[in-house]
This record gives sequence, C-alpha cells and structure tokens, in this order.
Amino acid sequence: MIAKRLLVAIHDVTPAHRDRVMRVLTLLDGLGVRCPALFVVPDWHGEWPLAEHPEFVAELRRRRERGAEVFLHGYRHDEAGHRRTLRDRVRVFGRTAGSAEFMMLDASEAARRMDRGLADLRALGLDPVGFVPPAWLFGPDTRRLMTERGLTLTESFAWVECLVGPSRVFAPAVSWSTARPWRSRMTARVANARAALERPRGLVRVAIHPPDIDTPSVRASLERALERLLRERALACYREVFGGR
Repeated sequence: MIAKRLLVAIHDVTPAHRDRVMRVLTLLDGLGVRCPALFVVPDWHGEWPLAEHPEFVAELRRRRERGAEVFLHGYRHDEAGHRRTLRDRVRVFGRTAGSAEFMMLDASEAARRMDRGLADLRALGLDPVGFVPPAWLFGPDTRRLMTERGLTLTESFAWVECLVGPSRVFAPAVSWSTARPWRSRMTARVANARAALERPRGLVRVAIHPPDIDTPSVRASLERALERLLRERALACYREVFGGR
C-alpha cells in the first residue's frame, strides 16, 4: 500500500529552458523539495545538444548526486519531419501542440533515438533510471524497447509504472497548462482543487513544466499545491514507489 506519498518531477529539462529550470529548482529548494525527478531531453528540437552546455550539465549532475532521479524524456521532444494522421490527431487532441515524438516514430527510429539518448546521457554522467515519452504519449513499441534496454521506470498521465513485474500505481498527474491564458486559469483552479481533495491515502504526482514558472497564476497555484501536499505527505522517489526496482 502506498500511503501519503508525493512525487515531484520537472519535465523538459534542457538548456533551451535553462533559466526557467533553474528558477523552478530554486522554488523547489525553498519548499524543501531537494530531489525532484529530472526528465531530460538530450537535444531539444535538434538545436540544444546537452554536451554543448557543460555548466547546465554540471548542475544536473550535482542534483543527481544529491539523489535526483534522471529520466530520458524523448530525444528531440518535437515531431519534426512527421505528419500526423487523422488517428494521431484524434489521439493527441488537447494533449500537445507538437510534442508527441515517440508516438509518431516507427520501431526502428524509436530504437535509434532511445539508444542515442541513452548514450548521450551516460556519456555526461546522467545515467537514467527510466524513460518517459514527451506528452506521456507512447508508441506501440515504446515499452518493449525500454524493457530491452533495462529502463524499468516510466509513467503515463494516469499511472506510474515499473516494467519489471510488471506493476502500476494509479496516480493522475497534477499539472498545469500555459498554452493560453484561459487554460492557465482553468488548470490552476483544477490543480488547487485536486491538491485539496486528493485521497487521504495513495500516491500523488506533481508534474512541472518550465513555462509554469513564467505565468503568475500558474506559479502561485503550483506553490499553493505543493505547500498543501507537503504538509500531509512524504516526498518519495520513483524507485521507492516500487521497492527500489
């Protein structure tokens, strides 16, 4: 039984969002969230390779050494070079404007990008514990490719998963949208309500995206939600949820 635990993850960790990521980390440090999971993108949109930003990488390594878990979060994160079919558009409606990278790839290209991403992170001292596809959108081969590469931990919008076992824990993400002002306001209200009404037992997951820190209503909502949840829950890491697997 998972009792009163809290997972916190920062998505889209890339030098393209360096200043925002640093501000999110500063905010979390102030709240006592010292080791959020870091969902790292090795080459954001094909223009931000991690290896060309050693100071940013050094900060991520410091965080990892303090206990933060690193996840491979796609390779480019975008859908460049791919055209959505009608089925794709239906599946991602309302989920992402153009970040369904691994849902769009065939098995061969997905394997190539996963391998390249793993090699890039490991070469920089950021050995990942798992893989989370951009926008939580899996392709038909994603989990199989993860298992073949020993990447045991992942998550979708509604679940945290361990592929060794396998096992799942229901934990819909508390998250925000900054795509439009009305969505910022709406998701802030929803997040505040969910933080107040979460089940007394079970796992709660907070997903932070770098643009969240720029939008006053979203930042305020994020702080309020975390303050409320931290009063009642113990911080956990993903491996702890599954007994260290």
